[in-house]
Amino acid sequence: MAGGHHDTLLKDPAIEEWVWMRQNTHRYFKINRRTAPTLIAMGLVVPAITFYFAYVTQGMTTIEPKTKKSWAEAYAESNDHRMADTVPSDRTSKAYKEWRVSNLEGSGMTEIHVVVSTLALAYWCWKCKTAADFHRDPGRFAARGWQRLLLECVVFLVPMFLAITDQHLYAVIVALVGAGTYYRWQIPDPPVRHDKWAPDPRADEYARSYVPGKTTPKPYLSIYRAEMMLLTCFCILAVDFDVFPLRFAKVETFGTSVMDLGVGSFVFSAGVVGVKAFLPRRAGDKVITTSLGHQLRAGLWTALPVLALGAARLVLTESVDYQKHASEYGTHWNFFFTLGLLPVFVPLGMCVCSNLRVTATVLLVLYQGMYSLTPLGRWLEDAERTDLVSANREGIFSFVGYLAIFLLGMSLGQEVLPDTPTLKARRMRLVSVLGVWVTAFASFVLANFVLGIEPSRRFANAPYAFWVAGFNSAMLWLFMLIEEDVDSKLPPALTRAGHPAGYDVPVLLEAVNRNSLTTFLVANLLTGAINMQIETLLCSRATSTLVLAGYVLLFLLPPLLLYRAGIRIR
Repeated sequence: MAGGHHDTLLKDPAIEEWVWMRQNTHRYFKINRRTAPTLIAMGLVVPAITFYFAYVTQGMTTIEPKTKKSWAEAYAESNDHRMADTVPSDRTSKAYKEWRVSNLEGSGMTEIHVVVSTLALAYWCWKCKTAADFHRDPGRFAARGWQRLLLECVVFLVPMFLAITDQHLYAVIVALVGAGTYYRWQIPDPPVRHDKWAPDPRADEYARSYVPGKTTPKPYLSIYRAEMMLLTCFCILAVDFDVFPLRFAKVETFGTSVMDLGVGSFVFSAGVVGVKAFLPRRAGDKVITTSLGHQLRAGLWTALPVLALGAARLVLTESVDYQKHASEYGTHWNFFFTLGLLPVFVPLGMCVCSNLRVTATVLLVLYQGMYSLTPLGRWLEDAERTDLVSANREGIFSFVGYLAIFLLGMSLGQEVLPDTPTLKARRMRLVSVLGVWVTAFASFVLANFVLGIEPSRRFANAPYAFWVAGFNSAMLWLFMLIEEDVDSKLPPALTRAGHPAGYDVPVLLEAVNRNSLTTFLVANLLTGAINMQIETLLCSRATSTLVLAGYVLLFLLPPLLLYRAGIRIR
């Protein structure tokens, strides 16, 4: 932030008064008749949440045996269907690496949700800390660039690493809840309005800044999407190390895991922000919409670079004989092909019905009906890979499910992306997003528990799509709630002065969000390079930790440099 803006902030009499009040009367949290009940309540709630997590996830964490066992014995005990006599003898061979991630059954949804929900706790902790610092001294806040970046790495990267690698999950939760609670108390309440019937100054400021048809960036959405990207990029290499629990890796056919949720969340979050290109635009009093032909041309233009990346990945992996799991997407298909085809088919789905949620639901019902009621399901599961279609059947047919997930994300984006005219309307979005989560959850319960259809990431069936949509809607609702709760304490004087860079969105996550596809590509290239240079399965825990930490810093370096240079690729 430029120095001129510091001076403007500090010269504002309202801010000077607020800073003086904060430094002299709110330096420490004081226990009084108003705050004591809240403090007591939090003292009961935080341990209750901790014990609840411990209760619902008891027995989920695999405890390593005290006696030394061979890898064949360990895997045979943890996976009864993966017999020890089928284990390739050489742990550095391609056959062993492919066997290691085959026929996995995943883990329970409760454990998955607890692990991934640490992302929301990290955001809450960072948001409270940032708001407390900004309230304490708005002018000085903008001058702490490198310190804030270091804080962001500690708050967002370290807990994710510890949670995903199955190290001290409960300690991570307790630490984030404790730190967030402490900094939450450091945020003073805004000046009390003595006339409760007087207009809310914050609501007036919000209404005056509204421009019809304008779509401003939503901080909670940027952070949610960037955190999902970080989770995906971290897992694609971590799964190749023994510090990563195999129950978090992608399941073979039916079941759930952290990586299964990560793939679906990647597509869903892309749909939430991807709908912006299809929203009507205003030119004066006129509403401008784009034609189907224009949307198809734009989609094809967007798809070509991603499809080229998919083709390049296919050529490179085949040329170096890189290990691959054929039942993941197919023999030749990869995730870049799925991502590349989405922009081409989305306009076709939108022209069928204006209600994207209805279109996605009908698509899932038809796809699931064909899978369950026709020989298609048996063929998808058991067919030999004799031709191009059968060899890549997972990627081809799962594209239908991923398209539905993308459309569900777009339907949610239609609700959260456009600006609202009033502060009350913005808060009502919490109710609408909660309604989306309830609908998706009810659909999942119907498909999974009533009809008995297990979720499958391999074929992206209906229960899997509804699970992904429901979880991501719940996460987005949490992020919205955190932002609304903390920002509601911001005084109108600070709202008028504007927020410096790094207040609404961490610089680290903003850099990832601006060049998300570039980040994903760099992470894939680094994953391949590290696997070719290092025998990951022979690394000790300490070595694995160092390699993964270096990998995270390396794939974050390009987006940070691009952000600093003001360059946005994709």
